[in-house]
Amino acid sequence: MSLYRSRHVAARFVPALFRSFVRIYVRPRVEGIEHIPREGALIIAANHTSHADTAVIYTVLPREVRSRFVAAAAQDYFFKGGVMQFLSRILFNAIPVARDRRGGQDPLRHAARALREGYALLLFPEGTRSTTSEIGPFRSGIGRLIAEFPGTPVIPTYVGGTNRVMPKGKIIPRPYRVTVRFGEPLYLKAHPKLRATWQTAADEVREAIVQLSGMALAHSVDTSSEQAD
Repeated sequence: MSLYRSRHVAARFVPALFRSFVRIYVRPRVEGIEHIPREGALIIAANHTSHADTAVIYTVLPREVRSRFVAAAAQDYFFKGGVMQFLSRILFNAIPVARDRRGGQDPLRHAARALREGYALLLFPEGTRSTTSEIGPFRSGIGRLIAEFPGTPVIPTYVGGTNRVMPKGKIIPRPYRVTVRFGEPLYLKAHPKLRATWQTAADEVREAIVQLSGMALAHSVDTSSEQAD
């Protein structure tokens, strides 16, 4: 499985150093890791408030999943050349996703091919980072992938605290403990030719993440209370 895996020599050692830095810097609290299948194609669908989201999720994944991990990244932001594209590729095997259809190409062609090849695909269905910490509407693209790849597990994933680590508009991360909660796999259905079913499936994924976010918030409050005592 080398289709989307970075072949740069730096990809052999930089990701391991990067994961160590992330673990020390943000001390991620992880729950539900047992819900992630260790083999086969899957979609990790997460809320999105920060560019740190990808780094945190990638860091806490089991080794078997990291070995086939790809992250969908905005083509207009991460694939303009330079350092941003270089780091995205060697760290996360980033693949481009166009946020519009300009040029006439399928914006999800790389995401679809990755699933076809058996990769674990990280997707942020909001399409952009939230500036309010609330989970925004999900675009229908994830529903289209669900329709195209029936039976592929979707892992709803809530990430909390990354907006404090690296808020939108900031490039220097700050140390702050984050939470990652993985939900049970969703096996949803959508019709390849009925776009309304794509949005319905996307909304179901969003609702699962909303539920996870409420549980994570309660956990955070309980922890804070214990520390205060």
